[in-house]
Amino acid sequence: MSVFALVPFLLFAAAPAAGGQAPGFVSADGGDVPVVAPNLAPRVAGALAPELVADGGELLDGGQAPSVAPRSLSVYKVNMPAEAAVTVGSFGLYFMVDILVKPTLPGGLSCRTELTNGQCDPADLSAFDRYAVGKTSPEWRTFSDVALAASIAVPLLYLGLESLILPTKTPWADFIGDVIVVAEAMAVTATMQTVLKFAFRRPRPDRYLAVAPPPTFDDELSLPSGHVSIVTAATTAFTTTIFLRHPNAPVRWVVFGAGVALSLMTAFARVQSGQHFPTDVITGLLIGGAAGFAIPWIHTRDLPVTPAVAVNPATGSAMLVFSGPW
Repeated sequence: MSVFALVPFLLFAAAPAAGGQAPGFVSADGGDVPVVAPNLAPRVAGALAPELVADGGELLDGGQAPSVAPRSLSVYKVNMPAEAAVTVGSFGLYFMVDILVKPTLPGGLSCRTELTNGQCDPADLSAFDRYAVGKTSPEWRTFSDVALAASIAVPLLYLGLESLILPTKTPWADFIGDVIVVAEAMAVTATMQTVLKFAFRRPRPDRYLAVAPPPTFDDELSLPSGHVSIVTAATTAFTTTIFLRHPNAPVRWVVFGAGVALSLMTAFARVQSGQHFPTDVITGLLIGGAAGFAIPWIHTRDLPVTPAVAVNPATGSAMLVFSGPW
């Protein structure tokens, strides 16, 4: 769609509602709750936040009387320095290993049985995983990359839109606080799947081909699927946020369905493109789903949990730990 095609829509959306002024919003104690873009609120509040409108879907008293709204959209208890440390540290570790360390490691094979031509023996695979051997599709690989980008962009855009068109006294704090929780779920998942990849050292499907390409270290990192785990973490955390923000909104089921569809399609794409086995993507779905729910849930509780990085002096290994009463 051309960018210019959006201009009439934006002009229409920003125009005042029929009948004059946009409705006001008050908190339960009677204080005013402002809206950054008040002319947009009457058109979308009923869909995104039905708690702001009467049962018939119309704004209260024809849109002239104030509607009761929470003072803040945010649903999480966020300690910004701690959340930023965990999120930046986790993403930093992930990118450092993925971009700086992994390309320097020598290629090799960790097959259970290696054949004389350097191929892993397909007989070592279960019939379920053998399906992925020989699969290749640049189109599906591109789709999985686009899905990963979409899982990052959509929460940013949607939560930013809500901060503009729904009443809140703290739009920036709501947006940044809830986005960083979603980002933290993705960052922790990215670190977890990286650690598991190095621990399992499972060859990718192309290592089981009769004519296999020269091995690289990345060919050893099949389990779990990074794309699937991160996409699932993002969609689960975003869906959890919408369910907590608007527990009665029908749109939450649209978000849920779209998130499930995107995660499953990403899993299918990674198998069809020959990048992963079915068990790799199933593991990614489980890891991403667990982290995508657990991280937001922790931030709804009064848990004095402190993140820290620890090093085991005996092995030299680094660990991300959370301390505090659970």
